[in-house]
Amino acid sequence: MGLVMLIFAVLLLTGVPIAELVIGSASVGILADGANPMVLVQQLFKGINSFTVLAVPFFIISGDIAAEGLTSQKLVDVINALLGRLRGGLGIATIVACTFFGAITGSAIATVVAIGALMLPKLTEAGYPKALSLGIITCAGTIGIMIPPSIPMVCVCVAMGTSVSEQFAAGFIPGLLTAVAMSVYVALSAKKHGVPLQPRTTGREKLRTLGRSFWSILFPVIVLGSIYSGLATPTEASIISLLYIMIVELFLYKTMDFKKMLRVIAKSAESAGGLTLTVASAQVFVWFLTRAGIPEKLYELAVTHFAGKFMLLFAICLLLLVCGMFTQVVTVVMILGPLLKPLMGYLGVDLIHFGIIVIIMAQIGFVTPPFGICLFTTMRLDKSSMAEVTRASAPFIVIMLVVAVLLVLVPGLSTFLPGLIQT
Repeated sequence: MGLVMLIFAVLLLTGVPIAELVIGSASVGILADGANPMVLVQQLFKGINSFTVLAVPFFIISGDIAAEGLTSQKLVDVINALLGRLRGGLGIATIVACTFFGAITGSAIATVVAIGALMLPKLTEAGYPKALSLGIITCAGTIGIMIPPSIPMVCVCVAMGTSVSEQFAAGFIPGLLTAVAMSVYVALSAKKHGVPLQPRTTGREKLRTLGRSFWSILFPVIVLGSIYSGLATPTEASIISLLYIMIVELFLYKTMDFKKMLRVIAKSAESAGGLTLTVASAQVFVWFLTRAGIPEKLYELAVTHFAGKFMLLFAICLLLLVCGMFTQVVTVVMILGPLLKPLMGYLGVDLIHFGIIVIIMAQIGFVTPPFGICLFTTMRLDKSSMAEVTRASAPFIVIMLVVAVLLVLVPGLSTFLPGLIQT
């Protein structure tokens, strides 16, 4: 076991892709343990032999098409028309746009790129301090993974064996809570720095903007409506999302021809294939850790050192916070989730509640140095240094940490809406 963890750490520090890293280290453990090498193939197949996993590539592809097309611009136009007049309205509109667009794409990186490219120049022109603008774009881009449909949520559900529909429902309140908390901070900061109000938009102009953006607004309504009405499973809804956005961008907005569409799909399929391989590789590592008796050791550790579920959850949050500085939190949970599941049951932790805690820690992991992927995305977008983006993100990271503590202490924020679905 020690050799496997050493190989895992070395490969991680040398920048080996996470799927190859997990497969390589687990393979060494399987062979050293004298197990049949065929186990590797069997567990890889088991990891992807899931109807739920099929949702991941379709959501990724539909989200990338939306990012490449006019959907992001249309959403920003609507939200800015409705909220732009508020104190700090353009910044708040950016947060809301990131929330909605992140929900559509399921990707924090795509959201930072798509909304950041549109809004960073506008925020600068409107008189927002550069640090505030960078912080908004970098951190608000992560909120979308809490609002369904969310690719990381699907991965967590696969790892924990929970209902995707219930997990999606659980994300609404925490996601909106985070967006509101960030918006309050932006409004106060805008007032402090004397950011001028945006020109007033007339009712007729708002209606005209809503009409022009109708098809973009309908996108999340169709996808989520099909899930919660019972007309489609989340996997079927992911296919609906792809078909819908292809029709919108090809024939209604006409931003793409078939050649460009195929290029976007090919690029997205490559990304989706990498994530699917990561899901499969996690199953191999889980099999090895289970054979090594890690679940039993985790159980003994928790019973011995943690007095209750809240202490355990805070310890897991600390672990995920550290892991998020170096790799993706969701990947860690895909490996550890099946091992933690029995422990959660013993301590009475609702698995849907646990999934929301994982997602908020994943949000924080996207923006924490030294390897926060959204930090690097904003750096490339604005040509800023790591120090500048990190300082700009610090207040928003504090806000997300406060929300995380609140979510741990008040499980009802995560379980209220799923409870309505069950009843």
